[in-house]
Amino acid sequence: MGTPAVDTRSGTPGEIVSEYGGYYFFQPDHGGDEWQVAERWITTDPEKVRDARAKAAQR
Repeated sequence: MGTPAVDTRSGTPGEIVSEYGGYYFFQPDHGGDEWQVAERWITTDPEKVRDARAKAAQR
């Protein structure tokens, strides 16, 4: 299990599964392939993660 996070470019909630050289490998909650995200585009703020997951659940 990774660290809960949000890709701030799209608002996609998910988890950081690993990091390397200033990039995070991000697994979205909705499944699919993990993708690479630059450090500046990811947040682990618990409130933002909660809000993004609540918003995704409404879709």
